[in-house]
Amino acid sequence: MTSATDTAFGCLMVAAVGAAAAVLYALAGVGRPGVLAAVMAALAAVAVAAARWGAAHSSRGSLRPVERLRRELERLTEDDAGGRVAVPATGDEAERLAERVNELLDRLETAILQRRSFVSDASHELRTPITGLRTRIELALAAPEEGDAVDTLRRSLADIDRLHRIVEDLLVLARLDSGDIPAREPIDLGALVEAEAALRSPPVAMVVKVEPGLVVGGDRQRLGRAVRNLLANAERYAAAQIEVEARADGDGAVVEVHDDGPGIPFADRDRVFERFARLDPARSRDKGGSGLGLPIAREIALSHGGTLEVADGAYGARLVLRLPLSR
Repeated sequence: MTSATDTAFGCLMVAAVGAAAAVLYALAGVGRPGVLAAVMAALAAVAVAAARWGAAHSSRGSLRPVERLRRELERLTEDDAGGRVAVPATGDEAERLAERVNELLDRLETAILQRRSFVSDASHELRTPITGLRTRIELALAAPEEGDAVDTLRRSLADIDRLHRIVEDLLVLARLDSGDIPAREPIDLGALVEAEAALRSPPVAMVVKVEPGLVVGGDRQRLGRAVRNLLANAERYAAAQIEVEARADGDGAVVEVHDDGPGIPFADRDRVFERFARLDPARSRDKGGSGLGLPIAREIALSHGGTLEVADGAYGARLVLRLPLSR
């Protein structure tokens, strides 16, 4: 390959990769940082593959597929999340390059759609208590002598409490989504479960059983929140009793929260961990939840190398948090 061709190819590759990066930054701006990191890493691999392909082709005509790809990437915008580049049937690196770019665009489209859905649902959840609060205040101002001021304030405070819970949960999710990893410390999981349970005032009987010596590595505040969310979820749906157990299971520690409420249908076992998921009326959020408690608990579990899932049970809902024991 001549020096002039080298220079032309280098400039072309810089332009193509630069255009791709600009598009991916714009699209990933509404997705998770983790997606962007994965995309940029894959983009680097794509650039290497394209460079190898270019090195094997010295003629100007062999660079046309890359030039076409660059132009198509420049036309893509955030509003065209479903756009894809044409894949040439050349059977060489140009074809594989285009396929890889489309794979990246598939991932970005999924992230964008999830983000838009989340923003829409969050807006709806915030609008409901705000509307109730505004309506009560307007009625009280319109006819102050006809209403019960204490009742109006009490109901308004309930709406404010709901708003506070939603905003707090959204902030927690934002920190988790940002990939923020706090300092880890050894934590006695059994003691943590007992402490969180002792702070509760459940409307039904709660039985707590823990094994000693369940030491896990993690952030005490976040793990405490995960356990707290599981207990709060059980309290909302339990009919007469809640069973909480912390025990060792192989090389992991398990926290199981079992309520005797309506349970979770098998088809909804994954959906309960979706943000603002709307399920069967028996497990509606009219009972006081924000629709974010279980999703937050699962994100915390995943960030600690663990899992959170709905397990089989003879009755009610059985949620199982599993974390690796410290060695």
